[in-house]
Formats: sequence, structure tokens, C-alpha cells
Amino acid sequence: MERIERRAALTLVACVAFILGITGSWLTLTSWRPREPSEKEPTYTTLPGVDMTGVLPERAAAMLKKLNVQRCPCDCMRTIASCRNHHDSCQLSLATARTAVKAAKEH
Repeated sequence: MERIERRAALTLVACVAFILGITGSWLTLTSWRPREPSEKEPTYTTLPGVDMTGVLPERAAAMLKKLNVQRCPCDCMRTIASCRNHHDSCQLSLATARTAVKAAKEH
């Protein structure tokens, strides 16, 4: 009787391991992949809510180029510039853009 119970337990463990392996593989191939935006974002030349006065034009252009590529940390799948233009309530893109402006003014 002990031998049958042990074999049943080992079979159960093997089945559970197999199911978890298949589930983990499926999740890795589907929902755990980083999402990509469905379409290419336009290039934005403004950052609503961000005061860019005092930034030299060449520095402003370089900063905007960077913010049109850098992804927003809020997981909206947009760039910082796009998030500022579409989600004016996003505090993460606002803080990131203001930090970039401050850095551009200091250099």
C-alpha cells in the first residue's frame, strides 16, 4: 500500500510540474512580453505644462528629440512627449519633462 501511495504522489507532483511549466511558457510567450505601441508616434514639439523659457533653441531641440524617444514610466506605452500631449494628468511625464528642461537650462 505504501508503494502505491508514493507512486501516486510522484505522479501528482510530475503532473503539477508539467502543468506549471506549460502555463509559465504560455504566459512568457503571450502576456508577459513587453507591449509595443501599435503605431508610430508623431514627433512632438511642445510639452504642455512644462515651461521651456530660457532653454536655448539647440538644447530644446535635443531635449525634445530625446523626450520623443524615451518611454514614459507610467506604462502608457507612449513617449514622454506624447504622454505630455495626450495625458495632461500624468505626473510622471510632467516630472520627467521638467527635470529634462532643468538639465537643459543648466548646461
